[in-house]
Amino acid sequence: MTISRTFSSLGTRCNLFAVIVSVLFLSGCNSGSSIDRVAAQKVSDSFMAYLVADRVNDAVGEMEPEMFQSATRGQVEAQIRKLFDYCGRPLDSELRHDEVGYKVYVSGHKNPTRKFYYAASTNQYPKGVCFYSVEVVPIPNGLGVTAFGPLKLQSGELPQWAR
Repeated sequence: MTISRTFSSLGTRCNLFAVIVSVLFLSGCNSGSSIDRVAAQKVSDSFMAYLVADRVNDAVGEMEPEMFQSATRGQVEAQIRKLFDYCGRPLDSELRHDEVGYKVYVSGHKNPTRKFYYAASTNQYPKGVCFYSVEVVPIPNGLGVTAFGPLKLQSGELPQWAR
C-alpha cells in the first residue's frame, strides 16, 4: 500500500507540475508576437537608418514617450552618442535576426516587444564585429523604440544568425 500511495502522490505532483508549466507557457504567448512584425521592423529600420545617416536626434524621435520621463531629448541623444564609443557609429545595417518578448516597466505595466538585431560596419570596425539591437514596443499612437544597444562578442562563438 505504501508503494501505491507514493506513486499516486508522485502522479499528482507530476500532473500539478504539468499544469503549472502549461500555464507559464501559455502566459508567455502574450509576448511580442502580438506586435505586427512588418510594422515593428519598419520602425526599427527607420531608427537604424537615422543612426547610419548620423541623424541621432531624428532617431530619438522614434523612441517611446517613457524614455523622456527621466531625461530630456538632448540627454537621450547624448547617451546614444556615448554608446558609439563602444563599437562606433553604424555606417550601414543588415537585419540578421528578430525575436519576441516583453518588457516590464517600473510601474509594473507589461508591454510586448519585438527586438531586431543588425550587423553593421562602423567607423571603428568592419561588418561582423559589432551588432546593434533595437527593441520596439506599442505606444499610444503606434510603435516606438524602447531600447537600443551595441553588441560585440567578447569571447566564445557568435550565434548562428550572426554568422
